[in-house]
Amino acid sequence: MTRALNTRWRAVLEMQQRLKTLNPGSPEAEILEHAVSLAINSKSQEENLKFFRYDIIRNAKFSIQRTKIRQRRLCRKVALLTPTWNEEVKLYASSDLEAQLSMVIAASGKNMSKCFEDMINGKSVAATALACGVSQRTANRLRQKVRQIVQIYLDSQEPA
Repeated sequence: MTRALNTRWRAVLEMQQRLKTLNPGSPEAEILEHAVSLAINSKSQEENLKFFRYDIIRNAKFSIQRTKIRQRRLCRKVALLTPTWNEEVKLYASSDLEAQLSMVIAASGKNMSKCFEDMINGKSVAATALACGVSQRTANRLRQKVRQIVQIYLDSQEPA
């Protein structure tokens, strides 16, 4: 048990060291950040460092791929909910949807509205973190929560 625990923490430390050399927000950095999270929360009893690290990174890649697929589906749902027959109606419908989402998100917690606003306006994670007074990692988590809330809201609005 102790050896498996040591293996896990050695893998976490190695991935953290590797993260320092990568550009924040790059696909590889995103995968490693998720892999660190998976390693910390792992219940695996693997004692071989190479196997453990390989499994965790592979799982992180697949998890991120699934997340991106879900995000693409969400974008398609948003496109389906927004009428396209004329620009005036399209602008009204998208601003109406944005207003509805803003109300739902505002009820979800501190800094969520600012995070949603920054995402709509295309601001960076760093800008959101600075505006909210949190770390970039926390800003990423806030953005993830916003995406989840939007997805749940759109799923609930979808006709059965």
